[in-house]
Amino acid sequence: MIELFLFLLVTGCVVAWWQLMQGRHKAHRAAKQVCGNHGLQLLDDTVSLSSVTWNRDNSNSRVQVNYSFEFAINGAKRRRGLVTIGFPASLSVTLDLEEGRLIENLGNTQG
Repeated sequence: MIELFLFLLVTGCVVAWWQLMQGRHKAHRAAKQVCGNHGLQLLDDTVSLSSVTWNRDNSNSRVQVNYSFEFAINGAKRRRGLVTIGFPASLSVTLDLEEGRLIENLGNTQG
C-alpha cells in the first residue's frame, strides 16, 4: 500500500512539474508577443515562475499561475512584467511602464 502511495505522489509531482514547464513556455510566447506589439525588447531567459495561487470568485474556483519577466525600453531601461495564466482558460500580460500599467488580456489559453 505504501508503494502505491509513493508511486502516486511521485507521479503527481512529475505531472505538476510538466504542467508548470508548459506554462512557462506559454508565458514566454505571450510576453514576447505583447512586447513585440509595443516595440519593447523581452530580455532572454527572464521568464520565471513567480507564484501559484488558488482563487475563488463568485462561483468560480481556479488555479492561477504567475510568471514574471523583464523587458527593456529602447534596450536601456529594465522594467518588469507579469504573465498570469488562469486554469482552465485565461491568459493576461501586465507590463509596468513609466506611464503606468498596461494589461492585455489574451483570452483563451486553449490550443
